Amino acid sequence: MSFEQLHRETAAKLDDAVDKICSQLVVEKEQLKTMTEGFIEAMENGLNHPNSSEVNSSTTPSPNSAGLSMLPSFVTGLPNGTERGILLACELGTMHFRICSVELLGDHTFQLRHVKSHLPQEVIEEDTASSDKLFSFMARRTYAFIKRAHPEVLDPHAGVSMKMGFTFTYPVEQTSLNEGILIRWTKNVQIKDTVGRDVVQLFQDQLDSQGLERIRIVALTNDTVGTFLSLCYSSGSSMSSLATGEVVEPVIGCIIGTGTNGCYMESTENIGKLQPELRERLIREGKTKMCVNTEWGSFDNELKYIPTTKYDTLIDQKFSSNPGFHLFEKRISALYLGEILRNILLDLYQQGLILTQYRTERSLPHRLKTPFELGCQVLAHIEIDDSTNLRETELTLLQSLRLPTTPQERYAIQKIVRAISRRSAYLAAVPIAAILMKTGALTKRYHGEVEVGCDGSIAEYYPGYRSMLRHALALSPIGTEGERKVHLRIAKDGSGVGSALCALVA
Repeated sequence: MSFEQLHRETAAKLDDAVDKICSQLVVEKEQLKTMTEGFIEAMENGLNHPNSSEVNSSTTPSPNSAGLSMLPSFVTGLPNGTERGILLACELGTMHFRICSVELLGDHTFQLRHVKSHLPQEVIEEDTASSDKLFSFMARRTYAFIKRAHPEVLDPHAGVSMKMGFTFTYPVEQTSLNEGILIRWTKNVQIKDTVGRDVVQLFQDQLDSQGLERIRIVALTNDTVGTFLSLCYSSGSSMSSLATGEVVEPVIGCIIGTGTNGCYMESTENIGKLQPELRERLIREGKTKMCVNTEWGSFDNELKYIPTTKYDTLIDQKFSSNPGFHLFEKRISALYLGEILRNILLDLYQQGLILTQYRTERSLPHRLKTPFELGCQVLAHIEIDDSTNLRETELTLLQSLRLPTTPQERYAIQKIVRAISRRSAYLAAVPIAAILMKTGALTKRYHGEVEVGCDGSIAEYYPGYRSMLRHALALSPIGTEGERKVHLRIAKDGSGVGSALCALVA
């Protein structure tokens, strides 16, 4: 066989292998329907299933077979944009801590000053991490910010105190607005001695030790709840569409970034996991709705509905810190999309279909062999590359992975990237459609429209992602008519502003 014949045969095998992989990543219309129905069922189960059994000392708890966590936030009212005040807000994210000063101007706008700090590895890595190290670091960064932005708080004679809202982007079981017990860490963070403890008290103790007793954490919120409140503040609890004049109601706050999650307002009487006396008291006080953090990244940990490939299984079992958990998130979020591509490339190499210049797997570029080294921003560049022979993709892979490729390999990689991102967007549409159906938000008003506030790197920056999500919504049970009523809106700085709004009403 000539070299040319061999090349053609290998090229055909590569095309066939890539087509097979991409076909496994397709989400069909019927699957969207089944998953949406399953999501609604999981919401109902989660609203009536206590989460206390999930709070334990294990970093790899058993999945909740009863459904989604559906965590009550104790946020029972929504801002309307007229709120005023200067408050502090902080956010503990995947790899960062951010401290903000938020001035609410009362006209749907705000001014924000903030400092974002990267979390040192010794603060979050399993072998060296502890609660004291994490919250002490956060308190020290808060002190540095206060010294520059609000020095009057440090003056014992000024008598100035400030309220703080604390955005905590990991699952907690809240028993009040300012108390939350950590259920589990996610997104590859592992600090064992924090699980089962009140994260507000842990942080407040460290603030006090830094001489910041005048700063009081009065509200704990999730980033999705913060995004939703920020959306309501900037829009008003309902607004008129400039395009149509119809009422547009904020319904969902969601994150599609390093992780994924969402929240919405649920009727208090439907939250069966609340203590009966508490539920009845809230209703008597007129608090007939409460914001619920769905923790939708944990949808279908039993894999009854969501599509699964061998790459999903490998990543979950071998490379993630919480195998068997957050399986929905592991098919959607930025943390995992690059890892899916990396494992597919290694599989194609092992089949002898790509990167044949490397004679052994040991000789492959180190970055290609390193878990989570391939970032989602690389996929974003490849997604929209239309240059000759995908020259931009070639440069991107060289810069990010030190990986030389042929034109044929690059076209194969782009096809895989587009299948990975499309599956992510289609899956992300499922909880949005399910919440809209469960709440009846699309039919509450004649010609009424709804607003979904989104935050996160994928929702905001990944090219074409929102268009793919909208296409999936049209294929979902809400149909094209329902999809046309949905406004997807980026909620910038949602977690910080929302946290401040929580603190204002506390």
